[in-house]
Amino acid sequence: MIRLNQSVSEAENVQPFDLTDRGLLLADGVFDTSRVVGGRIILKRLHLARLAGDAAALGIDVAQEQLEVLANDVVPDGANGALRLTVTRGPGARGLGRETAGAPTLMARFSPMEMLYPMAPVRIGVSTIRRNPTSPTARHKTLSYTDNIMALREAVAAGADEALMLSPEGKIACASAANVFAQFGNRLVTPPVSDGAMPGIVRGWLLKEALGAGFEAGEESLTPQRLAEADGIFLTNSLRIFQPVSAFTGRSFDAALPSALIGLGQTLLEGGFDD
Repeated sequence: MIRLNQSVSEAENVQPFDLTDRGLLLADGVFDTSRVVGGRIILKRLHLARLAGDAAALGIDVAQEQLEVLANDVVPDGANGALRLTVTRGPGARGLGRETAGAPTLMARFSPMEMLYPMAPVRIGVSTIRRNPTSPTARHKTLSYTDNIMALREAVAAGADEALMLSPEGKIACASAANVFAQFGNRLVTPPVSDGAMPGIVRGWLLKEALGAGFEAGEESLTPQRLAEADGIFLTNSLRIFQPVSAFTGRSFDAALPSALIGLGQTLLEGGFDD
């Protein structure tokens, strides 16, 4: 089901959309994706706060309460799937600097699907496309995802499943659509935002809650060489939760996540960390 501002339709139906919308023409907007289990939006408050904050960073005024109403309206009771909320600056005149006169465009889409947990392991490869840590697109989930799309295409063409993106200095930032964690014994480390990592919701949640599963977690700059020395590698995002990495730079890794980590993620999915 899709909701566009206050209009609702099934996915196969066409809804009116202003073709001068800056989100469509200039990628002038932000979005958020969350996992829905049994009709519950996992870590809902964190997702809504991040989306409202990202919109504010672009100068788009939208209240968190508006987003919550939109999200609740589009998610069916008891459903499993993925929820995407999108906020654009709205329709506007031609030109980069032309501001809109109206309200932002708000969109919500719920896609029913059954997702495994943990998901199947992936092979990752280093992309030649670099992330710019000074860019707002590295810190906020903007609609501009060209670099990520091309990095993933490059990785798949080279025989990998996911792309690892580096900073201009050669430090690991994140994957094309996920954060990266390395396990060294009982330590979990993930690249800092200053190296170009997207401050993902599950990333931040795990940094806070890892101790409950017996792990110390923190930020640390990582090179590809250092990552290859890890005892294990896994990716995090709001749909995958934790996804093991089975191969990187010619080395194979244990495709099984630590049982304590799996249990922590299962507790999350079962509502143990609901707001």
